[in-house]
Amino acid sequence: MVFELASARNTIQAMRVRAAVACAAAVLVTAAAASGGSVIATPISSDPYMNSSSQHRTQVEPDSFGYGTTVVATFQTGRFFDGGSSNIGWATTTNAGRTWTTGMLPDTTIFATPAGPWARISDPAVAYDPLHDVWMISTLAIDDSVSGAAILTSRSTDGGLTWGQPVTTSTSSGSFYDKNWITCDTWPASPHYGNCYTQWDDYSAGEKAAPDFSTLPTRGWRRC
Repeated sequence: MVFELASARNTIQAMRVRAAVACAAAVLVTAAAASGGSVIATPISSDPYMNSSSQHRTQVEPDSFGYGTTVVATFQTGRFFDGGSSNIGWATTTNAGRTWTTGMLPDTTIFATPAGPWARISDPAVAYDPLHDVWMISTLAIDDSVSGAAILTSRSTDGGLTWGQPVTTSTSSGSFYDKNWITCDTWPASPHYGNCYTQWDDYSAGEKAAPDFSTLPTRGWRRC
């Protein structure tokens, strides 16, 4: 009789534990569903260009980087069907995505304001140097023959809210550049903290990766 009573108590306790677990799981599922249902995608940029040579209402190939509550996104704007875009757009939030400031890079293509020298532009990538508090967007400048002709680096020194005239990181001499990328050493304990690195493919050299780096983004770039 004592054994049966103990067994019944264990069964009841196990049922209570299972019920509590099921209830907790239901609460978590409900909370997750409610949270997911409340997230609304917010447009942060649109294509402002009207040139007939490229396709509009198009923004493609985005990249983004976040540091603290600041996130900078960058993307092609006004895509050409055979490569490149009218310009490179950017969008920055300093409050973890609650609000955004957006615009187009200056001094890049003939469609930019102010206008730059290049026919098209492509492959944006963004990085941040916390030592010097500089945001950078690396881009691939494309000439009239639709060839990757130069690597540009646009800089922002006010948290990604405005961007200056790009620095020409490298100019191809008859070769074809493509697939550039940029990054910075953000670890304070690193002996290379504050160094930034950009790299691209040189197709005319057998698709070799050509790296450059900068110890201070205001002083230009040099070959690794």
